Amino acid sequence: MSIQIIYYSRYGSTGEIAQTIGKKLRTNAISDIRNLKEINGDLIIIGSAIFTEVPDEEILNLLKDEGGKLKDKQVAIFVVCLRKEYLKAGDKEVGGPVYIDKMEKALGRPPLTSKIFGGRMIVAELEGEDLKRTEEFSKKQGMPFKDVNVMAKGEVDEFIQDIKAKIDL
Repeated sequence: MSIQIIYYSRYGSTGEIAQTIGKKLRTNAISDIRNLKEINGDLIIIGSAIFTEVPDEEILNLLKDEGGKLKDKQVAIFVVCLRKEYLKAGDKEVGGPVYIDKMEKALGRPPLTSKIFGGRMIVAELEGEDLKRTEEFSKKQGMPFKDVNVMAKGEVDEFIQDIKAKIDL
């Protein structure tokens, strides 16, 4: 079975996770969606960083599959975010389950499996509008505006075990 990993990474966490998944599944077919040339795998693993509380628009458009490129493929999805748990903040729902749900709805069918990975934010790497938005969001949520790292090494192994339990690799 051939495997392709497609991801969007804003500051690197999602790219690192995609590369780790690829290494453990022994595939070199790993593409940042901004450089995607073709889709050619039996299993397509699609991941998105979460920034401003939503998955990347290009990732959501890919999952909508208007061109039918994913029609006969197994699809697994993942998100990388700082808030893995569900939270209702005023009238807004946030957190990993909300973001996975948006990706599942875009796909229009249940994925093979899905995973919420913890990510990281390094304040010194933020630029321009990203810096401003993130600082405002932190203040609004009553959170300190500082570096955050909730990445956990074992999460990739859990995701791969789940995939292997559902299909023969």
